[in-house]
Amino acid sequence: MSMKPALVATDLDGTFLGEGGLPHPGNLEAARQIHDAGIELVIATGRPRRNLAPLDGLRDINPILIASNGASIGRLASPRPEIIHPIAPAVVHRLAGELPTDLEMSYGVEFEEDWGVADDFPYIPDRKPIIGTLEELVAREPIIKLIAHTRRANTEELAEVVTAAAGEDLTVTFSWSAEHGTVEISAAGVSKGTALSEVIADLGITPAECAAFGDMPNDLEMLRLVGGPHVMAGSHPTMFEHGFTVIGHHHEGAVGDLWRTYLA
Repeated sequence: MSMKPALVATDLDGTFLGEGGLPHPGNLEAARQIHDAGIELVIATGRPRRNLAPLDGLRDINPILIASNGASIGRLASPRPEIIHPIAPAVVHRLAGELPTDLEMSYGVEFEEDWGVADDFPYIPDRKPIIGTLEELVAREPIIKLIAHTRRANTEELAEVVTAAAGEDLTVTFSWSAEHGTVEISAAGVSKGTALSEVIADLGITPAECAAFGDMPNDLEMLRLVGGPHVMAGSHPTMFEHGFTVIGHHHEGAVGDLWRTYLA
C-alpha cells in the first residue's frame, strides 16, 4: 500500500512490541505521528484488556482496541469494552469432553476483568488467577476466551486436534509456537478480522483503505481483510504463504518505520 491509509491495525507481541515485551520507541513515536495525521489506529491483540500495561504511553490518544482475538472491542482508555462476543458455556463443555484424554488437557478461562485456571494450567503467579475446575470457571460467564494447553503435543499438533473437535462451534488459533502446545479459542466466527470488519463498518471506510501488521496465525483473518497486509520478518512460517508484504523485525521498530512512509 503506497497511499496513506485511513486506518492501520497492528498486533502487539512480535509486531508492535519490541524487546522485553515493551513498545519499540520508534513505534510509539510513529503511532503518535499517524494519529496526528488523522489515520485511525487500531490495536488488535490476543491479550486480554487487563494485560495492556505496555500501552500506557498511548492511553492519551486512546486508540481503538480489539482484545482477546476479537472477542472484545472498545477503546484503550475506556474501563470496559463496548462490544463482547462471548463463548457459550455448553460449547466449552462439549469441546473439553471430546478432546482425547491422553492429551491431559488443562485450561485457562478469560473473563472481562479477570481469569481462571483449571487442571494444572501453567501460569505466572503474579497474574493471580481464580483456581477451580473447568465446570466452576465456565459457570462464571461471560467467557471471553478459552485457552487450552497440553504437554503431550506441540502447538501446531494441538491446533489441528482442537480445530477438528471444535467444528463450527468455535474459532481456534494460536499466537505462539512451542513444544508444549497452547491454543486460543473464541466463539464461532470471532477473530481479529471479524472484529476489524465491525470497526471498519462503524467508521464508514472500506477494507481496501486499511493496512494491518501481524506475525502469527491469529492475525491471518485481519491481514486477509485489508488492502495493505504486512507480516514481520520473524513471523510464523505459515504467514509467508499468503503473499503479504514482509517488513523487518519487531525488535528493530519495523512497524514504525513503515508507518512513517505514510507521512512522507
